[in-house]
Amino acid sequence: MGAVYKAAMPETGRIVALKVLKPAEIMEDLMGEDALREMFFNEASAMASISHPNVAAVLDVGGGIEGEEGNPVPPHFTMEYFCGNLGVLMGETYEVERESRRLGVETSLSIARGMVNGLDRLHYEGIIHRDVKPFNVMLAEDQGGPGTVKLIDFGLSKLRGERTTHHKGMVVGSPYYAAPEQEADPESADERSDLYSVGVTLYRMLTGRLPNEKTDGKDTPPISAVHSDLDQGWDDFFTTALVRDPAARFPDGRGMLAAMDQLEIRWREQRDATCAAPDLLAEPESFETCPRPRSEPLKTGLKQGRIAFGLDELWRPECYAHGEFADQGDGTVIERSRGLVWERYGSRYPLTWERANAHVARLNKNAYADRTDWRLPTVAELVTLFSGRTEPGEFCQEPAFDPQKARLWSADRKAFTAAWYVDAELGFVWWQDLTCRFFARAVAG
Repeated sequence: MGAVYKAAMPETGRIVALKVLKPAEIMEDLMGEDALREMFFNEASAMASISHPNVAAVLDVGGGIEGEEGNPVPPHFTMEYFCGNLGVLMGETYEVERESRRLGVETSLSIARGMVNGLDRLHYEGIIHRDVKPFNVMLAEDQGGPGTVKLIDFGLSKLRGERTTHHKGMVVGSPYYAAPEQEADPESADERSDLYSVGVTLYRMLTGRLPNEKTDGKDTPPISAVHSDLDQGWDDFFTTALVRDPAARFPDGRGMLAAMDQLEIRWREQRDATCAAPDLLAEPESFETCPRPRSEPLKTGLKQGRIAFGLDELWRPECYAHGEFADQGDGTVIERSRGLVWERYGSRYPLTWERANAHVARLNKNAYADRTDWRLPTVAELVTLFSGRTEPGEFCQEPAFDPQKARLWSADRKAFTAAWYVDAELGFVWWQDLTCRFFARAVAG
């Protein structure tokens, strides 16, 4: 249908997402130029008509006219730009069947709740999204946590009761996430179809697997058999969320949110009871002896990055150098085995990479904790902050650092316009443009 570009507004420099109608030739042949243009502007109109915290805002719409030099300006619209993306957070690739990262119960519920709230607002206006999936869920740069959900990509959406013409055999939606009735007949999709897609996404966030996968010819077992911390209540939830018959699903977003509220209440009770009984806690794991982390920044591209940083297919460390951290009482935390001294609180706000370096410079100028050797850490140093487990949710452990400031810039560059960062809560490494905003946590020693 189109291409999306990262762009800067000409006067203010504000970073935006610019979507341009640029259909593949086969789409133009099947649908026709006029129909595609209508669908494109309908998407812009649908998004612009909604004002809600969980729906990305459209800022401007244009195109279809001649430009200053007489060349036609293609249909386009600009919308809010967000660096965070649920697909990236999960580690999902275009090979959707591959394992993805687990996000932890509280993070998964928070994101799913944001998705349902955004969809409920759309449904109230009679808009059915029809393409709910992780890569259409952006995450705004908030103070901390996973970020506020922002739904995007309404290119396949429709108004309730609207009939659109599609080429015979054309599938509307994304495999694995689209509801069964939507795959069979795109025009039959309604609110319950969108909520089915939320159910698939939540199951995957919790387990790293798709609920409709088959293993050795057998259907995926109940989630309580896959995730040891989840009980029969979760099985019942997904039985309703993912049932093939739409009439047996949650009837609307409000119903699904109410069920999520009950799951979260029971989860918190279970968590508190577990943490109140130290004898039930797991024994600490032993960790490998890893080389002293590299302190000199490097520049490496995507293809070489995994090897350079020693990461697995989900961009997690092959060797965990779990640190022994101690609060020194002066705003710093020392890692005893390597002698690295960390800024305990980090930057107050998420920053661009340039401002992250300015934060470090300010620490040195002010001799924070009587030191002037602060620097932005390398990826190798940042991964020593990881828990050493491939799943989050060690909810009885008292963290040495603020878990809300998990996404941290490194000093390592990917390219002239991009740098590497880590998510210390989920334990993975990835990259982003320098204009994106993550927290800075300086290191010394």
